[in-house]
Amino acid sequence: MIKAIFFDIDGTLVSFATHRVSPAVLNALHRLREKGIKLFIATGRHRSMMSYINSVFPFDGYVTLSGQYCFCGHQVVRRNPMDRAATAELVEAARSNAFSCIFLEGQETYINYADQPTLALMRELDLPLPPVSDPARALDGELYQALAFLDRDNEHLLLDRAPHLKATRWHPSFLDVIPAAGGKDLGMDAILDYFHIPLEESMAFGDGENDLTMLRHAGIGVAMGSAHNSVQEQADYVTGTVDEDGILTALEHFEIL
Repeated sequence: MIKAIFFDIDGTLVSFATHRVSPAVLNALHRLREKGIKLFIATGRHRSMMSYINSVFPFDGYVTLSGQYCFCGHQVVRRNPMDRAATAELVEAARSNAFSCIFLEGQETYINYADQPTLALMRELDLPLPPVSDPARALDGELYQALAFLDRDNEHLLLDRAPHLKATRWHPSFLDVIPAAGGKDLGMDAILDYFHIPLEESMAFGDGENDLTMLRHAGIGVAMGSAHNSVQEQADYVTGTVDEDGILTALEHFEIL
């Protein structure tokens, strides 16, 4: 019996086209809540980038920053900041301004600089632009994740000089940069432990490469129809796209609703 479900946001719960949760899926969330199933967000976003999703439904907990910072209400259940060596590698690479990079701490966010392509992409994704700041400030704080605006052809500008970091994607234009020992699967474990729910009674939905560890880890891992082939191949089930209400399709397929 499924007792906990984890949802990625972008391309899973929220459409890239409308930046909204569909009425059918929102109704499904309320029906799941009535059945006593715990519902969680599992995202690469920072908590400051979730004002819309928080306004439409009261989730039971949040796996944020790709699993590095997780909380339920006011209770933080997992904190996994980058170590100093990893932070220093990232800061040194970003100081050259070879690429835009958003730095994500537990409470604060900031960017080294924003060029026109970065500004356009943030508008396209309906994400707030953080203030510009010297990336060196990360050396004195707790850095959990960074968004490096590098496509696949240019990701070497960071990865070749950052052996202590792990990078993944949910968008072709930037990398989620996290600690080497990080991932949404570890955030899932922290949330499930907090609620005393066995892993085999969990389900997860996602579409990005940063969802892979979560989909493989969950009792049932569901890839959205728009997911990259590598994600679909490793999921237990492939459903429709976010604009086809793929979440509802999968919930009905597994007779959860």
